[in-house]
Amino acid sequence: MKNLLFFTRLALYLLAIFIPRIHPAVVVPYDRIGLGFWFVLIPVEMLIAFYLAPPRLAFRNWLLLALGPVLIFVVFISGITLTALVYMAGAGVAFLFTVLIFKGKIIAVGILEQFFLAFLYYKLINFSRSSESAAAAGTGLTQVILALLICTFLLYGLVLYLSVFHREREKRGPGEMILVLVLAVPAVLAIILLLPPDFVRHAMVFNPINRDIKPEPFPLNEWGEGLEGGNLRSDNDFGNEEGENGGEQEPGDSSETGSSELEGIPADQWGRIVKGKGNKQYAVMVVASKADPLYAAGAYFGRFDGVEGFLFSQEETLNELSYRRFLETWEDTRAMAERKRRLVDIFTLSTLAERFLPYRPFAIEPTVLNRRFHPFDFSFNTVSSLSSSQKQDWLDIKGLSETEREELKNFLEVPLPAAVQSSFENHLQQAVGDRTGYYERIEGILKSFAGYQYELGFDDTVHVTKMENFLLHLKRGDCTEFSNTTAILCRLAGIPSRVVTGYLVSRQLQTPVHRQGVYYLREAIESLQEFPLDQLVLVTTAHLHSWVQLYLPGYGWVDFETTAYALPPLAGGGFNALDVVIPLIQGETIGEERFPFPWKSLLIILLGISAGMVIILYLYRYGREIYLRTLSKAQSLKALKALLTLFLIKLSVNGYDYKTSSQTPLEYAIRYPELYPFAVLYTVLRFRERFDPGEKELRWQQLRESYSRILEDCRRTGVKSRLKRLFSLRSLYYG
Repeated sequence: MKNLLFFTRLALYLLAIFIPRIHPAVVVPYDRIGLGFWFVLIPVEMLIAFYLAPPRLAFRNWLLLALGPVLIFVVFISGITLTALVYMAGAGVAFLFTVLIFKGKIIAVGILEQFFLAFLYYKLINFSRSSESAAAAGTGLTQVILALLICTFLLYGLVLYLSVFHREREKRGPGEMILVLVLAVPAVLAIILLLPPDFVRHAMVFNPINRDIKPEPFPLNEWGEGLEGGNLRSDNDFGNEEGENGGEQEPGDSSETGSSELEGIPADQWGRIVKGKGNKQYAVMVVASKADPLYAAGAYFGRFDGVEGFLFSQEETLNELSYRRFLETWEDTRAMAERKRRLVDIFTLSTLAERFLPYRPFAIEPTVLNRRFHPFDFSFNTVSSLSSSQKQDWLDIKGLSETEREELKNFLEVPLPAAVQSSFENHLQQAVGDRTGYYERIEGILKSFAGYQYELGFDDTVHVTKMENFLLHLKRGDCTEFSNTTAILCRLAGIPSRVVTGYLVSRQLQTPVHRQGVYYLREAIESLQEFPLDQLVLVTTAHLHSWVQLYLPGYGWVDFETTAYALPPLAGGGFNALDVVIPLIQGETIGEERFPFPWKSLLIILLGISAGMVIILYLYRYGREIYLRTLSKAQSLKALKALLTLFLIKLSVNGYDYKTSSQTPLEYAIRYPELYPFAVLYTVLRFRERFDPGEKELRWQQLRESYSRILEDCRRTGVKSRLKRLFSLRSLYYG
């Protein structure tokens, strides 16, 4: 019974940690440390606590053996850090709880564990409603997981119940098992069949519009007067505002000449448009923050290939933060060693599920899904540690230390072909000249683009040959050419660099039309009304941007605008030339779509679960018999107990009643006299301490002969009896 209780408990634990690996809506990435901790260290500690406890091992050896995997994990996997204390504590809790339940027989701990695991499962399954795509992908899988959970919890609860009352009622009939089935089976079927697939938290909402239709936006400020009786202000209400930089031209500055209009598309048609086409920019998100500007990063490119250019950094933790789903607020636990950084609160209301986070993310709250204001379905709060250092601070930087150079060596690699590298080095020599200071070299590289033409746009082609052509011949391009070329030049100059893509959130890029759009959206969306209008920035598809992050000793990674010294976009090629398109928020909930229940799939699932459980039971039965038979071949106390257990198992499958744990073999033999010779020999070998020379070996031989003879005599003939012996599971009573 204890074995079954242990393995059902282990199954509940393993199912919990496997859900993030198999369910599309629960994404908890496991790194090397996480895999080792959850999938290896914790189960190993459970196994040691259960199987190797005294008297199998001496108490001291048992504790030392339990400590061994923890030390190996800390030394070779997690490293000796403060975080290692958390892993040690987790392993200790797993070990201690297993001891309390199975050795201390404190069953209340097992009951409390059930409540904790049920809460954990509830939180995990909640994520199946986290998004439209996740709900669609995980519908059937969610039902499978629910079925597995219910069956496993029922089995664990039943075994726990039998363990608690095992001593009070040794001989139990089928009544209790039938009662459990009578109550449990209808409950399982009701939960699986009657509850809708969206009962966990949210209604599953799907966009019923999947046709490729391109609706035409219509002007919202055709006469510059705003909407009659509406909440949209005219251009005249905004005036000619001056940015924080005193009107100084920045990349894509709104001070450029040109005109654009604010246009709207009904929210329910937003999914039909093809964004980025035509002379328009489409709303992506609204960001609220006191800080300006914000370089909202979505992807980091730190790996460099001599042909392909900068590649996405798969191993970079910052890239995972863009799509990872959290059970609770994520916090950066690393020590903040960089100077001149300040914590800034940022609220984002977005049409995209991905997060775009200014560097360096410090805290991220779970994303909230609310389709009431579609297409602005996603919102989240973050705190970023922004660099407030300036040029005067950077002038004192001496250079990289040997430790920094070793840690950042991947961000200094530039494996360029010889001819291409020569071209870049020639430009670098002209740009840097005699400058020897760390920041002076950076400034020289940025200023070397003073005669280059900056064009609005975004191209994700970053081949090295394209950058070389931009640098030597074309001398005009969008932010991609400027950022990737700058990163290459900086690495050649000994400055660690990486390319970052995302959105540039800047009030300097807000035209009067953008501000009109923000005003309209703020009036329609309640969450935006919590912030002053001057803290809100409308981010559009035109604000998609690429820049570089350079490592500055003492200050960490800092964002740099690579187009700062380039020629501004030509007349008619800036933001004012692009019409701004926003959704017309209607504040209505979209009806939910019900799925036809997959009866066939449910039947297959239930049959699969049943078949799997039966197979496991038979494997356990026959595997245990093989183990006991092997163990009983010796002449020791363990062998004697193994032979008795095997004897009772064989009797049970031949129709004999169970021997209760309180009965001795001699007392059991009173009911079945044919067992008396075996019972006497067993008792002699079990309790007699002294034997004449050769007598003990003789008794063992007689015991085995009696064992074989009795089993041969009690074995019934016929096909029915053989099948019964082959498939009977009555022997599990002695498990």
